[in-house]
Amino acid sequence: MKWLIGSLCVFVLVTGVFPSTAAAQEFVEESSTKKQFPKSVSFQHGGKEYSLSVTGVAVRKKLIFKVYGIAHYMDQAEFEDKNAALEAALADGHAKQITMDFARGVSVDKIQNAFRDGFKKHASDEEMDVITTFADQFVGYFDKGVEKNDQYVLRWLPDGIVLTTVQDEEKEPIANVTFAKVLWRIWLDKGSIVDRKKLVAMAVKE
Repeated sequence: MKWLIGSLCVFVLVTGVFPSTAAAQEFVEESSTKKQFPKSVSFQHGGKEYSLSVTGVAVRKKLIFKVYGIAHYMDQAEFEDKNAALEAALADGHAKQITMDFARGVSVDKIQNAFRDGFKKHASDEEMDVITTFADQFVGYFDKGVEKNDQYVLRWLPDGIVLTTVQDEEKEPIANVTFAKVLWRIWLDKGSIVDRKKLVAMAVKE
């Protein structure tokens, strides 16, 4: 038995293998919903690796009800001020991600209508002519209601590529810069449905 214990000690010292040595993922919490989001995310698409950092978190409320916590990520996570960060968040060329973590159940009709209303509010008439087909395709992805703790993940990659994951199911990419910009405006433009400045607050130099 002694030789076995001794051998194990040598193995640990030489290899550096210890129980639970994996670095713990750091998180940021949205204070209202208590939803926690990782400070960084990594993924691959089209043979390219993307690494994004959280730029901020916020909450979507409807009247007095907390609907979901939301986190925004970007491949550039340091700006001089919030206006610069918001401008970059709404421009093509940066890889970005929105994660929505639901705090309550929501029906299919309410989800789809919320997106349709968002497109109409944040697109000009000319833009709506361009994006209508893409918007219909996108809204069709949300064909079932959500339960508490379900997640949506939206990614906007350069050249207007929008990747949508609904409750862990990856949908067909949509590639249109105008559509991507209008989609992101729902949360990050003037008149957004959340406090947009909170979604970039962590990206501003102190």
